[in-house]
Amino acid sequence: YVVGGLGDKSFSDSGEEGMKQLRAKGWDCKTIEVGDETKADKWEDYMMDTIDEGYQYIVASSTFRDIMLKLAKENPEVKFVLFDELMDESELPDNMALIFYAQNEGSYMVGQMAAGMSKSKVVAVNVGMDNPVIADFVTGFINGIKDYDPSVKVIKAAVGSWTEPAKMKELCLTQARDQKADVFYQVAGGSGGGLFEACKETGNIAIGVDSDQYQYYKDSENPELADVIYTSMLKNVGDSFVAFFDRVEKGEGVWKKVNILGLKDNAVGYVDNDYFKKMVPEEVRNKMAESQQKIVSGEIKVQSYYDFKDEAEYQALLDSMAP
Repeated sequence: YVVGGLGDKSFSDSGEEGMKQLRAKGWDCKTIEVGDETKADKWEDYMMDTIDEGYQYIVASSTFRDIMLKLAKENPEVKFVLFDELMDESELPDNMALIFYAQNEGSYMVGQMAAGMSKSKVVAVNVGMDNPVIADFVTGFINGIKDYDPSVKVIKAAVGSWTEPAKMKELCLTQARDQKADVFYQVAGGSGGGLFEACKETGNIAIGVDSDQYQYYKDSENPELADVIYTSMLKNVGDSFVAFFDRVEKGEGVWKKVNILGLKDNAVGYVDNDYFKKMVPEEVRNKMAESQQKIVSGEIKVQSYYDFKDEAEYQALLDSMAP
């Protein structure tokens, strides 16, 4: 498992939890921390070392995409697993598999909560930057809201950075004041902290992303920010690794394929902790649980950004929900 560094309380650490579970099942898993982008010139050497040590599977995120593709072509006897990445299957080498997350399904679930909790009937989803994965979060979120209560309006905005919490805070305060938004979902990396600060000031509700951000803030130097986070949409990287290697053990065809993992694989979901149960009324929680069952059974098929034939169709969805 190749990772920039552990300790992010999110993506990388979740992957390491999966490695622990696989170790418990008897897999020989090694985790290597190769450093951030400033050490990028050494990444390939680190991976080559693990191949030389005889490891048969190399698992790494989309950050390492180009090196993984190069090494896969040069080392046909080794298998490469690239996660959080989407590519055309025809471009994949025979010894590579992609793991991609149905973030639209997890976002649908928290969209249901947003619609159920909003008193003003205006909800905001604020992102760091726009790209197809982020648009998939937004698409699922909007559909969750629409299916719960079509009268709720959605504001969507981007701050243009993953690392500007001050800008995010300003944006949220303006949306609360001028457009009466009262539930806020952040898909904004390091900028997301500003959304929680704004909700703390205005007494509004926040939704976290990727990992349990309530727990993260409870254990941090700003525990008071946790109180605004009623739930978080989860990307369970670790569970996705376990589900993927179960498929490998069963001999299922995973190679040269995009393996999309969603709610039914426990690869995405939402935080259902004691605080969520305390703050979110039973009626809303029951509706969410019912929707989750319907998605898992296939009765509800959540719309994805990747279903749109062009950007204009996505824009039309945003326009149709704008206040």
